[in-house]
Amino acid sequence: MAADFEYFVASPDRIASLDLGRSPASQLPSATAADLPGVDPALVLLALVEVLSTEEYEALLAKGPGEVVHDGGDAGPWVIAIDDFVVAAIQGADGDPEMEWDDAVALWSGLTELDEGTLLETTDELRRLCGHVDAEHRLYCWAKH
Repeated sequence: MAADFEYFVASPDRIASLDLGRSPASQLPSATAADLPGVDPALVLLALVEVLSTEEYEALLAKGPGEVVHDGGDAGPWVIAIDDFVVAAIQGADGDPEMEWDDAVALWSGLTELDEGTLLETTDELRRLCGHVDAEHRLYCWAKH
């Protein structure tokens, strides 16, 4: 069975008020949430960070994609607070005049099973969401099998 992955930006107070057993995208404004099927935070998201940074995937995986803030048991759902280094890599690439997202996506597609079109849409959504991350708001991933 495939897993559902949704990414969203929220403050700690907002996290506390959400029903994390349900889809966050159904509870939050569309500007702060996105359904990103197939974008596993460890496998796919960290592969993007590998492309955007100088770190090897294994080193990134050792740091982990983030802290579990909601554990729904064997079937989920789970919510992971995405580590700041992941968000910083995406935000930093947006500010890099040398970065061409098409090139990054081409490299990223070689590391995942998702096609370049899907990954380009995914980068657009992740860049948009990371633009909302600040001192009071973090990026989260909600996952359910």
